[in-house]
Amino acid sequence: MRTLLGLILLLPVATSGQSVEPRRTAWGVPDFSGYWEYRSTTPLQRPRSLASKPVLGPGEIGAYLVQRHASIGRERDLQLNADWWEPGELTDGRTSLVVDPSTGRLPRMTTAAQRRQQVLGIASRLRQADGPEDRERYERCIMGRTVPLLAVAPNRLAQIFQTPDYVAILHEQNSDVRLIPLTGGRKLADSVRQWQGRSRGYWEGETLVVETRNFNGAWTLQGSGPNMRVIERFRVGDANTLEYEFTMDDAESFAGPWTVAFPIRRAVGPVYENACHEGNYSMPLILRGARAEERRKETR
Repeated sequence: MRTLLGLILLLPVATSGQSVEPRRTAWGVPDFSGYWEYRSTTPLQRPRSLASKPVLGPGEIGAYLVQRHASIGRERDLQLNADWWEPGELTDGRTSLVVDPSTGRLPRMTTAAQRRQQVLGIASRLRQADGPEDRERYERCIMGRTVPLLAVAPNRLAQIFQTPDYVAILHEQNSDVRLIPLTGGRKLADSVRQWQGRSRGYWEGETLVVETRNFNGAWTLQGSGPNMRVIERFRVGDANTLEYEFTMDDAESFAGPWTVAFPIRRAVGPVYENACHEGNYSMPLILRGARAEERRKETR
């Protein structure tokens, strides 16, 4: 399994025919600063119909993308509309962003994880809610889907800043700012829980490793729970690419850990303010409709 992951992560370097010496900061570590974007039309999990095909050949990609773009378009129409997203390509011809397990699919989910996926995930938009606090985090403009990073069809833009003691990631999505200390720091008590969790980073050679835990459990990624541990790795692939992967370790939600990998490409800025609630009438309309339903029931 890890062999497949290693081959995928080395692919951009291997195809260039030479190793890349990363640009370095004044204090000697790889320089990740600048604007970056990530997107992929490759689904998170491999479709069961492609179980025997981890990678599609050139003649197969075109036909698959027609189906894939149509599926994403229907999903976007349900959320907003399909006009604003930019269709992308498959990541290295792969049929899943999941690279471990080698099946390209998530390990078996626990009953608790299945419940969280319905109550806290995007699927929660399809059910009734008792109030604004009962809506999905992104719909409420509280936090973007940025921990961990996850490539999807619409492009996502971010800016990375570095100092000797911190790495900061400013996301265009919801204007999220994630501050990652590199100097350890005092361990948080287990009772202290945060929306983005507690991230701590360190260097393993040329790779920046970020470990995050202490999540508040008010949101989920594919059924993950508040005690998940997310391990992210960033390293330079070439002058215009960061190779990124994350591993989800959550024994309360999955039968085993799972790993996702994809490239992050250098981009042109700036990162603009994300006015998430500008022109957003859905929340007041939902609440107004709920109050009308309550009044109607009272007059019966």
